[in-house]
Amino acid sequence: MIMKSNLFKKYIPLLLLTLVAFTGCKKDDETTPKEESKTAEIAVTRVNTPGGRVYYMGAYSALPSVLDYKDMIELGANVTVYSYGENAYAWNGNASTFTKYSVSSTLQITVADVLSFASTGLSGFFGPPAFLSETKAYFFALSEGKVIEFNPKTMELTQIISVTVLPGSSDANIKARTYNTYVTTGGKIVLPIDAEMPATGDVKQFPQYAQIAIFDPNLNTVTYENDNRMSMGFYTFTKDVSNGDYYYRPSSNIARAETYADLTTPYPTTGGFLKANADGTFNDDFFLDLKDSLDAHSILSVIYVYGTKAVVQYLPSTFVVNPDQGQWAASLSGKSQMALFDMVTGEYEPFTALTKYGTVYSVGNVASQEYYGTFGGTGDAAGKYYVLRQTGPASFEVAAEALGGSCIYYAKLR
Repeated sequence: MIMKSNLFKKYIPLLLLTLVAFTGCKKDDETTPKEESKTAEIAVTRVNTPGGRVYYMGAYSALPSVLDYKDMIELGANVTVYSYGENAYAWNGNASTFTKYSVSSTLQITVADVLSFASTGLSGFFGPPAFLSETKAYFFALSEGKVIEFNPKTMELTQIISVTVLPGSSDANIKARTYNTYVTTGGKIVLPIDAEMPATGDVKQFPQYAQIAIFDPNLNTVTYENDNRMSMGFYTFTKDVSNGDYYYRPSSNIARAETYADLTTPYPTTGGFLKANADGTFNDDFFLDLKDSLDAHSILSVIYVYGTKAVVQYLPSTFVVNPDQGQWAASLSGKSQMALFDMVTGEYEPFTALTKYGTVYSVGNVASQEYYGTFGGTGDAAGKYYVLRQTGPASFEVAAEALGGSCIYYAKLR
């Protein structure tokens, strides 16, 4: 059985979408009695349309075998959705509003309250807030040197805290950024740091250190911790789904930058893998160079860890580079491989349990089990979108099929 994390409370971010309208649940026949449920779970799906991605949210007593967006409420585009306790929340980056949703005993979704952040200057793309309690939560705009505290129970702004600006965030050639937030057992908030890097052009540099931000709510300060054993990684941790430990993982952005930068001076590996301590700092006693161990051209991601095994997605050393940096993403199609890597022995083997599902990403943890969304599958999974439930170190089962678009968030409210 997968155990709950005893180190962090993870708030799983979604992609950004704008709350253009709250349409309510699909209208039922008013003469039909609505069955009450003691439990409530939510699922969010995204559907590609000619006008862009549109997002939908549904409420259920338990995850159904089929998620049909036509039975959900439409959220629009460009909003980020999260949950905490018995409520769901959506950040609207265009309107600078934060909407709180309630789910009734009959599984009807309604707007409970709306908080405007317009007066704070907070707008656009932001990762999920960190919830310390029902009455204290924080949004992080570290590129602007701001941490904004608010009360999610009363939906009121509490204070704007000035902190040290994220290094490299104003450099157009680096564009350092944060996204996910993790609350430690000691009540501090940790944010892994990534560098977005220009998608095209002549990239000649990238941060040659790993970095995390640590916010202390008792002191209202942010400190940045660097580790020179690897170059910069990704802005979300990899989780050990067997015990809840977290790891700082490589970034495909940095892999792309390294491929085209053509640096001649020594620099730390871009395929490093570090472990996070319970207080969010880097573990001095743990380090792996996955790029060297797998004889890889680049490490793209570490999807998850299970005990001593890590599932690594990488480009083999035989990968042929497209000279046009703008075609980097397209050139990866069908070229990456997955390995089940033993972090103790250094041995690895091909990992095929997820191959046919295409792109696989975490969407939530419910009842101490990990769930993943998929898209871009092949074979009998081609053109389909699944929610997978992890049943073991390297085993999965289909928990649901999402019709018309992929599921990107799944959570239990009560």
